[in-house]
Amino acid sequence: LNGNEIHGDYDLVKVLTDHALESVKWLADLGVEFDESQVTMPVGAKWRRGHKPMESQGFAFIKTLKKFIEEHEAGQILTETPVKRFLLDEQGQICGVVALNAANRQVIVKAKAVILASGGFGANTKMVQKYNTYWSQVDDDIATSNSPAITGDGIKLGQSVGAALVGMGFTQMMPVSDPKTGELFSGLQVPPANYVMVNQQGKRFVDEYEGRDVLTKAAFDNGGLFYLIADDEIKKTAYNTTQASLDAQVEAGTLFRADTLADLAKQIKVDPQTFEETIAKYNSYVDAGVDPEFGKEVFDLRVVKPPFYATPRKPAIHHTMGGLKINTKAQVINEAGQVIPNLYAAGEVAGGIHAGNRLGGNSLTDIFTYGRIAAKTALEKM
Repeated sequence: LNGNEIHGDYDLVKVLTDHALESVKWLADLGVEFDESQVTMPVGAKWRRGHKPMESQGFAFIKTLKKFIEEHEAGQILTETPVKRFLLDEQGQICGVVALNAANRQVIVKAKAVILASGGFGANTKMVQKYNTYWSQVDDDIATSNSPAITGDGIKLGQSVGAALVGMGFTQMMPVSDPKTGELFSGLQVPPANYVMVNQQGKRFVDEYEGRDVLTKAAFDNGGLFYLIADDEIKKTAYNTTQASLDAQVEAGTLFRADTLADLAKQIKVDPQTFEETIAKYNSYVDAGVDPEFGKEVFDLRVVKPPFYATPRKPAIHHTMGGLKINTKAQVINEAGQVIPNLYAAGEVAGGIHAGNRLGGNSLTDIFTYGRIAAKTALEKM
């Protein structure tokens, strides 16, 4: 835990860590196929601990859970039907939701329990700016690596019935995002042991193996935009990458490729001599196993084999730690410290689980752990 994380709810964090691997096993039992040949290392991680599905991104989870619901007739999935407000009974307690479908018709769903799993507010820049207490500034044009639908709707719903908020000022940035879209899996996205980060002057500016906050602050201090530099060997370690996709990105101008370092430097508009000196120094550090400039301790690849690649990157809003206050049973708590009957929250919509920062990959563990806890608690209360 870092300095920010100690301010979180210890009990919530303990539940998450105690049940993390159990969630992976539960998903595997449902049919999610994991790549058992490796344990991956997310950007900003200090060790290998990621359990990666065979299928790309979150599709493996969504497909498997959807199939389970349909095959077991466990519920009805309504898409394009956003919830607008809670349905309340005569005592003012939640007894369902009111939504609008794609035809703009009201849809009323009566229920004994409502579980909010609507995500955070990373795509709502104004909301991030309103609550921000951590970053020196959040620019109006900052991108998000998250879904454009993650706009804080669930948090606002909770507030409408008096839910307390926690940790709203803490936002995690993903330092290695696409400068325009915020996308993660563009360019050559690889473990940090395999690339060099250079700023707009063609110089290294940080230990590439650092945590996300350190990398983000360093990027902001260097003008935001920077580049991941690698040689042709990098393709062997890249995530979700094919030669065809690389060729298409080079053609589109979102990835740079050249047969010489000098030519690559010209493409990204940095001084060729400075750039070549930077790469030569880095290669010598890989050979020696020691980085006297920034203290990087893990090296896998040098930058020597053409063609050479430069992936433009810039920090983007990745995860909002704040949200609705919950207890260890995933029940939503009001501003008076009392449980709001029939209301539960799981995933990024809930706050206090990751406190001021979040380990990469833990949001998936969070939703699959607290999602199951919420369902179990709701059933027990019925």
